[in-house]
Order: sequence, then C-alpha cells, then structure tokens
Amino acid sequence: MPKNSFADESFEWSQLLTSVKNNEEEVAYLEELLSELRIILNASRKLDLERMALDAKRQQVTRDLQALRGRGRVVAARVRAGIKTRYGYGSEKLVEFGMQPRRRNVMDEKAEQDAVAKVSDTEPVS
Repeated sequence: MPKNSFADESFEWSQLLTSVKNNEEEVAYLEELLSELRIILNASRKLDLERMALDAKRQQVTRDLQALRGRGRVVAARVRAGIKTRYGYGSEKLVEFGMQPRRRNVMDEKAEQDAVAKVSDTEPVS
C-alpha cells in the first residue's frame, strides 16, 4: 500500500466529495457515508492545523531550552572560577564542589626537594 501524505489524501477526499456532489441524484444512497467523509475531512484538517501549531511551539521551546542551557553553562563556569579563586586551584576543598584540584606530580615534587637538598648541601656555611 503506497504511503500518502495528509495533503494528498485530503485533496483526494475533497475531489471525491466534489465529484459526488455533481452527481448527487445518482449516488443518493451514499449520503450517509459522504456525510461521514465530510466530517472526517473537516476534523482531520483541524487536527493537522493543530499539529502544525504544536510543531512550531515545540521548535520554539527547543530554541528557548538551548538558550537557557547555554546561559547556564556560562554561569556555572563563572561560579566554578569563583570557587577556584576563593580556595585555590590546588585545594582539596574543590572536590566538595565536584571539581578536580590541580595536584602536583609526586615525582616532580621529590625531584625538586632533592635539588633543593643538593644546593643546600653544597653551599658553604659562613
């Protein structure tokens, strides 16, 4: 069965109703079905208009939501920056706020301590 769009079907139903109206006397026995088809056609047109309005509303809501989410990301980044400024980038307190503190590499720290120790050992004491 071929898939018809609503526009194609409603156009076909309108043509059918118009054709039948031109030959009313010959197909009078179909009046009950024709009346039902008119009701269906009108109701389906109204529902299609409502569907299009809802599609437009959905698209607008999606745009509004995207804008709010973008603003939320900016504000959250500013809050995180303020927290890091308050507590410092290496503070373990950042973990409470769901942020990763900058931790120094243990090996680098040990090498730095060794270098400081060598320098202090080689300096003459006056």
